[in-house]
Amino acid sequence: MEPSTSPDQVDLAATAENADMAGLRSQALRYRAAFELSAHGQALVDLTGRFLEVNASLCEILGYSPAELLNRRFLDITHPDDQADGLQAAVDLRSGKLQRYRCEKRYLRPDGRTVWAQVTSHLARDADGQPQYFATAIEDITERKASELAMREREALLSSMGKFVPGLIHKIGFDANGRARFLYISDRAMEMFELPHELMERDYHAHHARVHPDDQAYVKRLATAPKPGALLHPVDFEYRVILPSKGLRVYGGHAIPVTEEDGSVVWYGHTADVTDKKALLKARMAAQVAQDANLAKNEFLSRVSHELRTPLNAVIGFAQLLRLSSAGQLNAAQRQHVEHIESAGSHLLGIISDVLDLSRIEAGNLPLLAQPCQAAALLNEACHLVAPLARGSGIALHAPVISDHTPIQVDPMRLRQVLVNLLSNAIKYNRPQGHVTPRVWAEGGLVAIAIDDTGKGLNAEQQAHLFEPFNRLGAERTGVEGTGIGLVIVRKLLEAMQGRLEVRSQPDKGSSFIAWVPQASGASAGAEVGSAADPAHLAARAATGTELRVLYAEDNDINAELVLEVLKLRPGCLVRVATSGAEALAMAREQAPDLFLLDMHLGDMSGFELTRQLQAEPSLQGVPRVAFSADAMPDQIHRARDHGFSGYLTKPLDVAALLACVDEHTERVRSLRQAR
Repeated sequence: MEPSTSPDQVDLAATAENADMAGLRSQALRYRAAFELSAHGQALVDLTGRFLEVNASLCEILGYSPAELLNRRFLDITHPDDQADGLQAAVDLRSGKLQRYRCEKRYLRPDGRTVWAQVTSHLARDADGQPQYFATAIEDITERKASELAMREREALLSSMGKFVPGLIHKIGFDANGRARFLYISDRAMEMFELPHELMERDYHAHHARVHPDDQAYVKRLATAPKPGALLHPVDFEYRVILPSKGLRVYGGHAIPVTEEDGSVVWYGHTADVTDKKALLKARMAAQVAQDANLAKNEFLSRVSHELRTPLNAVIGFAQLLRLSSAGQLNAAQRQHVEHIESAGSHLLGIISDVLDLSRIEAGNLPLLAQPCQAAALLNEACHLVAPLARGSGIALHAPVISDHTPIQVDPMRLRQVLVNLLSNAIKYNRPQGHVTPRVWAEGGLVAIAIDDTGKGLNAEQQAHLFEPFNRLGAERTGVEGTGIGLVIVRKLLEAMQGRLEVRSQPDKGSSFIAWVPQASGASAGAEVGSAADPAHLAARAATGTELRVLYAEDNDINAELVLEVLKLRPGCLVRVATSGAEALAMAREQAPDLFLLDMHLGDMSGFELTRQLQAEPSLQGVPRVAFSADAMPDQIHRARDHGFSGYLTKPLDVAALLACVDEHTERVRSLRQAR
């Protein structure tokens, strides 16, 4: 007989059962709350892959409502590339091969975006071990994956830059002991330091073995860990290395300090070989120094030219004027004295001009204007210029023998200078009653202009030293004037015009100096303009009835007196003299002249500044301007022409050139007045 159960026992059992049920309900509520309130997505998926339950976080991550997800399987929202892995994981979980499945996969939202998720799944089984459903937790890692992608892209960029950007890109950090280490180093380590990339990655200080001994301490300071809290600034650095294959090189670069998220300080930097850059910079600095020195030299030469030519202007000018205006009042001895003054002054002027020309040629800043010309015309003009010297020396200067009329391509002024020098030498260094014969012919695409003389000739040793500046080969012991630089200038001028100078000489038989110059290609020489030194300009002329009003700006009383005396040979020329730029401007405003004759170095302003102010006056804009200056530098003359000067007269005064200028403008004024 079984023992009976008392009512009290039944009540206790019922109470215990109710308590257990309440506990289970409470636990279920907690699990439900944890499921619903979880920040991560939570889902229960049946064995076919259909969603059974989903929480709000999962709906937010995937962009679906609960009802939409419960009508879908996980494959419906999985990225096609990740579906196979998900199916295989389900098989492995059911077979017991996997106890837990964890992966990163992509889901497709209804708005078209892709969501990266960290997925963790477990297979729930019943008491008999039979599979029931999958419990899955899903964490949104889209931002993390985007950061990882950006990091990979940056690393790829760094890697590509390391391959194609010259130099070494690096990121340097420090370990707990403050020892520097490369956190990143680009692929040019071997090229830069001739050390294996792996060695430099492993040991930051390995490349110090390549550093120049004198720079070791500096480079080690660069690798010192910064003190905590220290204020850091970007650093520019430069040091030398000695490489086994390249020898001494100079490396330089720039590094920027950056504080990472964990508070550590790292340096991002770039190191490059700057050896060639420094050499180029050094060369540029040297070129700039040379250019500055050249400019200073030009300024010095310009000033020297001005200072030397100004007193010579009075010496030569008044000598010319005395010879011309007092021809019938001087006896033979006095006239000879005047000619000696003029000759000595001209000789000194020639020396000054030669020295200045040689300096400009050697500096490479002698302006040349090559154009088609006729060799015969330039040679005839040069012969005309030296004819008085030949007559005075008793030398027969024969008419040029012209065998060819091919146009040549030269600077006519400079070739005329060459020919006058060669002809003068042939006359001065000839024998008594000797002969000088100029010749022209064409040969091998060039035109030859030869000056033959019957002088003493030159032996081989003399010819070897012929082009040494200031070496007169013993002629300094004779009474023949010279400087010893004329032929140097002649050769350099011909070479600057793409020509050359040839010397053929035999002792006691004479010499032939041949100027070879290029032919003009497909062009005909223009008409040759007569020299301003034509003696016809030197004659005094009666008044023609046409007045030429000239305003002459000159701050040197002697120069002004000389010009006034010369212009007395032209009675129709009415000259007013202004002793400063300001006075010239005031006089011009009071009465506009027909011609401005302007000294280029006035006391209060330059001729260019005066010109600028004159051009600002509407009534004076059409008045021609002629420069008159002791500065005979070609660049100054070109600058004056660029500023609208119609002529440039140099000091010492060429009387014929001044009179020719006055005659030209008198004729211009006469034509204008007749036209009215």
